Amino acid sequence: MIPGEWPRAWWKTRLRRFWPWLVLVLAVIPAVWHVVDFEEDVDPEFPKVERPTFSAVPPSAYRLAEPGDTLDRVELYLASASLMLAAGGLVLGRGGGLWPAAMALALAGYWYSATPGPTVDGWHGLGWRTIADAGAPPALRAALLAAAIVLAGVVAVTVFRQRARFGHYRGHARARGTTELWVAAVMLVLARQIEIPGVEPSGYWPRWAMIWGLLAFDLGLLIELIPGPHSRLSRWSLGILTPLGWLALVVLGIDLTWYHRPLARLKVVVPDRIYISAMPTRHGLELAQQRHHFRTIINLFPEQTPQRSPLLEDELEFIRAQGIRYLASPSDPSPEASNAFLSQTLAVAQDPAAWPILVHCHGCMDRSPAWMGIYRFVVQGRPLLEIMQEIERHRGYRPKASVTLLYNRVLAPRAGARYWADPTATLLRRCAEGTEDPMRSTRDVPAETANLDAAAWVQSEN
Repeated sequence: MIPGEWPRAWWKTRLRRFWPWLVLVLAVIPAVWHVVDFEEDVDPEFPKVERPTFSAVPPSAYRLAEPGDTLDRVELYLASASLMLAAGGLVLGRGGGLWPAAMALALAGYWYSATPGPTVDGWHGLGWRTIADAGAPPALRAALLAAAIVLAGVVAVTVFRQRARFGHYRGHARARGTTELWVAAVMLVLARQIEIPGVEPSGYWPRWAMIWGLLAFDLGLLIELIPGPHSRLSRWSLGILTPLGWLALVVLGIDLTWYHRPLARLKVVVPDRIYISAMPTRHGLELAQQRHHFRTIINLFPEQTPQRSPLLEDELEFIRAQGIRYLASPSDPSPEASNAFLSQTLAVAQDPAAWPILVHCHGCMDRSPAWMGIYRFVVQGRPLLEIMQEIERHRGYRPKASVTLLYNRVLAPRAGARYWADPTATLLRRCAEGTEDPMRSTRDVPAETANLDAAAWVQSEN
């Protein structure tokens, strides 16, 4: 043996066997990072206002774990790659071996990733759990059950037909170092189905387990495919068609995910009564209206500004066609007008004739979550700590400094006794010390007249 050849050959063999595990280890880093990295930046609009974090872990981790959000989207990317790699193996292997089973498993992973559950608004969805949902249409449940049976049948039939070659497949997998990857993929995907009680954020680690499981599956398929005894034409075709097919699957999967949540950033404030979301599209409104039958839409964004939403005309046309009551943020930017509009929306939110209500701004990151917090405190009597945590987890970030000023300004006149007794309210006042609220008016609503009920507002509007 040439001097130095043995060490090089040994390292080459080790690298070939362990590089997939290095990829998996690197994929763990962002999962850990997002539960230890607390934001500490200042709000440039009000830099002197302190912004503490009220949640147990950084708010970004809660946002990542929401159904249909970032982690579910990563699952979709990896599941699409699984499907394309399995399809490539099926074609290049001429449908033989265990590739049909791999294809069926990849399809199952794609189905699971493209139909994230549970849906935030209680809709039954199109995932496999819908099969056991008595509230879902029987035809849909039957179709989903048939799809599950077909996928399971393909796996079972493939394994049964190849049972005589199991020894060969075990040796092949051992030689290529994929045995452990298959085991890891199975264990991690199964872990996705198990929630860890008491560990925050809910769904965060199971979703990461699914990501790691799909990544292990993809790495195993990739090792089986490349390199292989394929012609140059086959390799070129695989290299060109796989990215195109992956992109098409991602687009289709995103469309299915959107079908599960047609209103972006949708959150249920009170089931069947009040929802918040980002600015809806016309198509999204049409689909959401079939499920929720909104009677009232409240737009918290002042659209008579240069930031007017390009989707506004579609929304106005939709509400006219549907006969939906519409409350628009006033064009008058004065504190008095803003205060009156807030009182009006809180009163309407308590009027059963107005339910269900959709409250939205443009991104559902500032105005809508802040309004939800005011409703929680004034109407529902929730503690402010719980409210701040909910806002953080929905935004995936701490509330802006303007929310601290807003709560210091509007909560005391509307729920004075609870506001002055709430320890988190005391903290928010301390956080804003030294900062003047530009929206505070000497004509703010007096405490003794601020607790308006729905009947008073309904009567005044009529």
